[in-house]
Amino acid sequence: MKKKKLSDELVKYGYVFSKSKMVIAYLTMVVLAVVVGLFFHLNAPFIIALCIAVVLMLPLYIRNYNYNRYEQQRFSDVNIYMEQFIYSFMKTGKILSTLNDVRELFSEGKMCDVIKNAIHHIKVTYEEKNVEEGALKIIDKEYSYEGLKTMHGFALSVEANGGEYISSMQLILESRRMWADRVYEQMKIRKHQRVLVLMSIITSLLLCLVLYYMSDKLDIDVGGHILSQIVTFITLILDIWIYYFADKKLSVDFLMDDRKDDGIMVAKYKRFQRYKENPKAHYLSLKLTRRQLTRAFEKEFPRWLLQVSLLLQSENVRVAIFKSLPDAPALMQDELAKLVLNLKKNPTSMKPYNDFLSEFNMPEVRSAMKMLFSLSEGTGANASDQIDDIIRRNQYMMDKAEKLHMEDTASGMYALFLAPQLTGGFKLLVDMVLLLVCYMGKMV
Repeated sequence: MKKKKLSDELVKYGYVFSKSKMVIAYLTMVVLAVVVGLFFHLNAPFIIALCIAVVLMLPLYIRNYNYNRYEQQRFSDVNIYMEQFIYSFMKTGKILSTLNDVRELFSEGKMCDVIKNAIHHIKVTYEEKNVEEGALKIIDKEYSYEGLKTMHGFALSVEANGGEYISSMQLILESRRMWADRVYEQMKIRKHQRVLVLMSIITSLLLCLVLYYMSDKLDIDVGGHILSQIVTFITLILDIWIYYFADKKLSVDFLMDDRKDDGIMVAKYKRFQRYKENPKAHYLSLKLTRRQLTRAFEKEFPRWLLQVSLLLQSENVRVAIFKSLPDAPALMQDELAKLVLNLKKNPTSMKPYNDFLSEFNMPEVRSAMKMLFSLSEGTGANASDQIDDIIRRNQYMMDKAEKLHMEDTASGMYALFLAPQLTGGFKLLVDMVLLLVCYMGKMV
């Protein structure tokens, strides 16, 4: 059953099965395992066991490799699609003609099929009220990227309500460029980290071989000792698994909005509110939790602000804030509920805007909220210019937030870089003890 699932997964990733290619791959890995085993003086049973382990692991490595290629292609397709969609929509302002233009860029492949399905949905559907929305949801469902949904949502709003949209579309285009640059940088970092883990494994094993070289000079066969054989075999198996886990962790969906810690941060927010009831008793915990929540809000606020900015194309500030609540990030729900309640009590006061997330030191949030208040009161610059300025500020805040998220993700790879050094260090320690014992035995 597992083999069937793995084969289905490989087919999904575009892997083409070939008997000759598989035989060559397996033979190459077996030969490599034998060579490594001979280098480490392993006996035949251990070499055979190592070959079996390598053969069993090979399909998993193939899956990781093809999954990585598959996700890179998906990112490339969405990046090209979004760029052309924005340019075409700025010319026509119509979703159907825009989709027809974009389809010309994809002669074949998954994206081509999905766009054709969306166009077909618009042409043959008559009973739906929002046909274009249903068509774009076909694309959103297949390529689950938040920026893609935002772009589609804005295009639907423009087609339904009209209005000036060129400058806002240009800002969304700039947001797409920032996103693409971040992903390309992430690809580069992940490739570098994969090499670092591999080099860590190779370096630790080479250090172990140096000890074998020294023992041979002393005419002592450390590698032939049964304890060394067992430790060597375990070390090699662990290194194979370490690289597999590193490779799997570094092969990611670049379109997925990875917010697996939403529930954890919401729980910390609830705990933070309880700590405030008795700040003296929870001084250190309150300080640490506030710092963690500040970093989390710095990531989530730009996502919410973008929703509000696009709603401002057709709504006033207060209505835009009210409508943003259902789709807002989970961490911000309670704070936004307070903001909505305060705006209902004091709709013309600046206090609700100033109080929003005031417990956390975030100057950029203060600045954005002041701008929203200014826009709600009709003071300051032209309304459309203010909206564009809010979106522009949001883009740079979101870029900063996403880079913070990338840093948090990348920092978790250090343990996998360190792991081969620990396994190699343990083997080296065992071999050194064996060398000392054997040498002392010869002296006696």
